[in-house]
Amino acid sequence: MRRIDLLRNPKRLIPILIGSVAGIFVLIDRLFPGIDSINNGSQILLSWATVIAAFALIAGSINVIIHHIKRLASTDPKRWYSIALLLGVIIPPALAVYGYTTQGRANVLELGLFQDVIRWVYAPISISLLALLTFFALTAAIHAFGAGQREAIIVVSVALVFLLLQLPLLAGLPYLGETVGWIQRYIVMAGLRGLIFGSAIGAIVASIRILLGIDLPYLDR
Repeated sequence: MRRIDLLRNPKRLIPILIGSVAGIFVLIDRLFPGIDSINNGSQILLSWATVIAAFALIAGSINVIIHHIKRLASTDPKRWYSIALLLGVIIPPALAVYGYTTQGRANVLELGLFQDVIRWVYAPISISLLALLTFFALTAAIHAFGAGQREAIIVVSVALVFLLLQLPLLAGLPYLGETVGWIQRYIVMAGLRGLIFGSAIGAIVASIRILLGIDLPYLDR
């Protein structure tokens, strides 16, 4: 029934057809790169997508700025958090534009004030948030450990053992460092590759569903 409604509604059908045809066209170019006509058309579509994505980013940033400026003018007790967000949205692009206009370097994102902000502000904040995320995950695992779940007990036990084995005092023991290194190179890496394969398969399935029009994330519900 939902498919019939989509076919009767041109406003929804046309974006689905455009997105599906463009996606399949680019996919064919990746699978069969030797066809010049398809390659040229694919490059044009990718160029259009880049321009559209840039304008969408600008429009989204403007929308965020307007929303938080209005929030500052409201009586929301948490409105002061909007100041930090506005500074984070406005200052880095402004520094990049300033560096490009004054220094005229194409690699202004790798040098100058912008890179200083990334190195001394963004990177420490990102590392701090990652550390907080680690503590949150450990707290959740400890709560599950207290609930007596066997999976949580295994996860917490293995994590604690490996954390202790990273201590310099224990890592220097005979055969222990080599054993830990072997486990990390083979067993841990096998698990990581399994996660990567699973994520890749999930991305492929999601992409196929979008190309076939089964999932429509680009349309308003």
